Amino acid sequence: MQYDVIVIGSGPAGLASATFTSARKLKTLVLEATSKAGGKPVNMYGKKIVDDFLGFPEGVKGKEVGEALIRQAEKFGAEIKCNSKVTKISIKNNDKLVETEGGEIYRAKAVIIATGSHSKSFVGGIEGEREFRKKGVAYQLSDPTEMENKTVIVVGGGANAVETALILKNIAKKVHIIHRRDNFRADELLVEKLEKSNVNIIYNSQIKKIEGNNHVTKVTIYNNKSNKETEMKADQIIFCIGAIPASEMLKELPVEVDQKGTIRTDCDQKTSVEGIFAAGDVAGGAMRISAAIGEGVKAAMTAYLYIKQPYWA
Repeated sequence: MQYDVIVIGSGPAGLASATFTSARKLKTLVLEATSKAGGKPVNMYGKKIVDDFLGFPEGVKGKEVGEALIRQAEKFGAEIKCNSKVTKISIKNNDKLVETEGGEIYRAKAVIIATGSHSKSFVGGIEGEREFRKKGVAYQLSDPTEMENKTVIVVGGGANAVETALILKNIAKKVHIIHRRDNFRADELLVEKLEKSNVNIIYNSQIKKIEGNNHVTKVTIYNNKSNKETEMKADQIIFCIGAIPASEMLKELPVEVDQKGTIRTDCDQKTSVEGIFAAGDVAGGAMRISAAIGEGVKAAMTAYLYIKQPYWA
């Protein structure tokens, strides 16, 4: 089927793109890999209060942000298809061909990649990490309610780690957060909340060993300042150790990416391939909802100029 624009990904950047291309009367299709549109605000942080989303000084739940963006994109006519993971993008006669895991092939004049990022899924150098994967070792918080009455260790120093610990502070029996340095990378406001919470903060430390039977029961923690090791009981370990840009579908397309897989764009969200644009976490940037929306809008407007080539551009 032929479209003017195909947006890959239905997070804030993708939905913002789809809203603005649809508003400019470009036939727009949004392809979402998961079963529910809205990206991380809906699928991972639905109950989290987003404090830094502009226009809501009292904060707003992530789910409300995501669902409002969906409604607005659909209001202008964007078509959203879930369970449509994109596996390949190619170019034929100036058309962009977008192929999904299910074998569907869609054509468009322009493509906006807004696939976001996914959590790193292996730390390395920790005895027992592979053995207890999905048996008490995880790399993101999928369902907070599963942590009820558990002792949870969150590992990491960025915003994701701190937010995960704060989400669990009133759900889990006990929450520890371990960071290998003596200060966090997360925003100062988040760190302040963490320090005032009941979460136990362990600085200058890292997990050296994970043990258990069929499930995690304890860990060995190494302090890189004192060089001492201690054991700690744990039911669950969540490694929040960074994110990888979701740019795997570009393997056969010469879109320029950096060593991490982040798509390189110019100030107008153009990639190195004509007619292909990128926005949001997959293109780096500030990694914030508001920033992703702004990038999505810029990508949409640049795609409009590319397709329509209006006299005033």
